[in-house]
Amino acid sequence: MAKSFLKWTGGLVIAGGVYAKIKYKSAYEAVHLDEAATVRAFSTFSIDNRREFYDVAVVGGGIVGVATAREIKQRFPSKRVIMLEKEADVALHQSSHNSGVVHAGMYYKQNSLMARLCPRGHDLIMEYCRKNKLPLDRVGKLIVAVKETEIPAVENLYKQGVENGVRDLKMLRGEEEIKRVEPNVRGLCALYSPDTAITDFSAVARHMLKELLADRQRGFVAQFCYEALDFVGVSIQSSEGSKVTTPQEMVLIRGREGGQLGPEKTVMANNVVMCCGLSNDLLAQRSGTPLSHIGKKVKQTFSFRGRYYQLRPEARNLVSMNVYPAPEEWKGISVGVHFTPTVDERRGRQVIIGPGSSVATHRYGYSPYCFDADYCFKSFFSKGGWVSLVSNIGTVFRMFVLDTNRQAFLREAQKLIPSLQDSDMEESFCGVMGVAVTPDGKMENDLAMEFSRPRVVVPAVLKPGKVVELVPKSDVASDGSAVNDRPLMLNVRNAPSPAATASMAIAEAIVDASAEQFRW
Repeated sequence: MAKSFLKWTGGLVIAGGVYAKIKYKSAYEAVHLDEAATVRAFSTFSIDNRREFYDVAVVGGGIVGVATAREIKQRFPSKRVIMLEKEADVALHQSSHNSGVVHAGMYYKQNSLMARLCPRGHDLIMEYCRKNKLPLDRVGKLIVAVKETEIPAVENLYKQGVENGVRDLKMLRGEEEIKRVEPNVRGLCALYSPDTAITDFSAVARHMLKELLADRQRGFVAQFCYEALDFVGVSIQSSEGSKVTTPQEMVLIRGREGGQLGPEKTVMANNVVMCCGLSNDLLAQRSGTPLSHIGKKVKQTFSFRGRYYQLRPEARNLVSMNVYPAPEEWKGISVGVHFTPTVDERRGRQVIIGPGSSVATHRYGYSPYCFDADYCFKSFFSKGGWVSLVSNIGTVFRMFVLDTNRQAFLREAQKLIPSLQDSDMEESFCGVMGVAVTPDGKMENDLAMEFSRPRVVVPAVLKPGKVVELVPKSDVASDGSAVNDRPLMLNVRNAPSPAATASMAIAEAIVDASAEQFRW
């Protein structure tokens, strides 16, 4: 009797939990887009004592977002900039859950954006870390071919690296040459890059933020725990007595504290730059129709979870530099299981091994037990989503096995260091990486940005005291694209690995494009 009661009670608890998750998940993530909600948003802005008009709102506080805010302030010191981040600090996702490698720039095809931005970003990050005494160690990198069929891929990386301007590259032929550089590594040939380094990208991002906040008079504000949910275009006329000025177009950002149903918080800015990483496609759905783009068009962002192990203290001397496999069999989704020394505050002086990448079943799926049915359904059935998964099914399945099976992971790592034993490894951490998918189902590994106008632009009047009021309903609103074709927003749709390395160079590219499109 007692056992039956416990079974029924447990079943009811589980069923109730599932029902609550389905019922209330939409409420926490939804935002009302009707006219009444838009009117309330204006009221919220007008009664907020902290209300300010900003020149630029940077949405997203990863290392790319912080670097972009910094670049804007350096190039345009008079601009008032606000950075909006949904977490309680900067760099809490992709920017901190990664290998920490400062890549030199061999992996990227000539004439791609990342072929130029990675070497440039490498030099900028190295200089910034040295100047500000941030963690940095120039340990070098080996990219190793362990089979005859992998040799052409490694040789091609050497050629690409030279074309991209990577310094001091060297091909090591035969096992003896490899052992002179890294004694425990085995392979047929290897590409040696002494200029590859390691750092703590989250420390770099926090230092950039510290610089921005050091002088409040510079016109920079950071607002944390702010989740941007909607963007409304506003054509504002100032009313000063009988004089009415020419309308100025701005963007009203509607948001709220993450995980809360309210209250709504609003921010007004001339332009919006979105550097939202894993959430970029969510915001793209609420950013109006794209007017133009840089790089490939992006339809969807898949989340890939990467599991890392680390060497136990007694085995830490097995390797002293970054050791990577030849990348050919991973189709650009992953560079494969590799060894990486670390200098970050989370792990200190460690050697991590990974990642064993796998398609995540949640946008922020740091655990294999995280599951979001809505995210999975929309990802698979999006235009290009199912094509991408089906066409890469073999690679996706193999990465899933590496992520979930420790012995399979060990065998993959032993291809580079055969002496590695299971007892040498212990669990470390998981990261989540966003991978962009184009409308034709291909996974994109180059920088992609798009410019857009809000889904709607409403006319309003600015009254004394920064009170913004909508004009009478008879004059309301039109589709924004019908009024003006000038973009007001930029969305970084894909900032692929090594975006952390290239972050300062990507920021330069973002500001270059923004200055041209927004007519700064």
